[in-house]
Amino acid sequence: MPTLSRGQSDASGPEPHRHRQTAVSFGVDAERYDRARPPYPEALVDRIVAASPGPHVLDVGAGTGIEARQFRAAGCTVLGVEPDERMAAFARRGGVEVEVARFEDWQPAGRRFDAVVAGTAWHWVDPVAGAAKAAQVLRPGGRLAPFHHVPQLPAEVADALTEALRRVAPDSPFNPGLLKGPAVDAYQPLFERIADGIRQTGRFSEPEQWRFAWERVYTREEWLDQLPTFGGLTQLPTDRLAEVLDSAGAAIDLLGGHATMPYTSVVITSTRSGTD
Repeated sequence: MPTLSRGQSDASGPEPHRHRQTAVSFGVDAERYDRARPPYPEALVDRIVAASPGPHVLDVGAGTGIEARQFRAAGCTVLGVEPDERMAAFARRGGVEVEVARFEDWQPAGRRFDAVVAGTAWHWVDPVAGAAKAAQVLRPGGRLAPFHHVPQLPAEVADALTEALRRVAPDSPFNPGLLKGPAVDAYQPLFERIADGIRQTGRFSEPEQWRFAWERVYTREEWLDQLPTFGGLTQLPTDRLAEVLDSAGAAIDLLGGHATMPYTSVVITSTRSGTD
């Protein structure tokens, strides 16, 4: 889940890529991250593959390799770029080739790709510098397609998390209270910032949004397993995290011990223009 912060206006848009300490904190428990984070809809992967000129994919912020494995299963060759060596090591154990670097600093060494993707990771990349680097490494007609999961938290869970974080981590950039309304609306400033970064390069077609709706039913144990992998919670001390989990668990108990989580997976996508 991207970091959503308090006090950010729609005009300026969220800037989670500036939270570098959070961006490289997920490897603290890479095994949990890979186990608990949901994969992406097959229809999303298939549409990106079908809309790309070839099978060579660069996965930015590859993490533990969740989406890389999905693109490989769809017939693609995948190279990951990941700033956290711990996450990269886990991905390699799953057979994913990964190079360790911030994408903005990564050296492609003349390599070109048919698609540049990022699974719930592009918000950690500078939106202008990242799009410019994608234009550099994409073949003409290649597709830039970062995508994000947008979960719709049950109001009871969002309230419990908001109150717990107010007590134990009032300065946390993670604000689940912003997701009490339509979650996709709360994420639109982030998505528009990504699209603006693409536009500013002058090297892509007008960005589009592709949306894929699905849902998952979480048991109490499954949701509490995933929750510590969210940005803003990965750095909490053990005792404070336990208080947050207790609050979320109590809210799920009131829902009958499980929670239905509607998701919208959103792709911000554009094709690389030019002939060079």
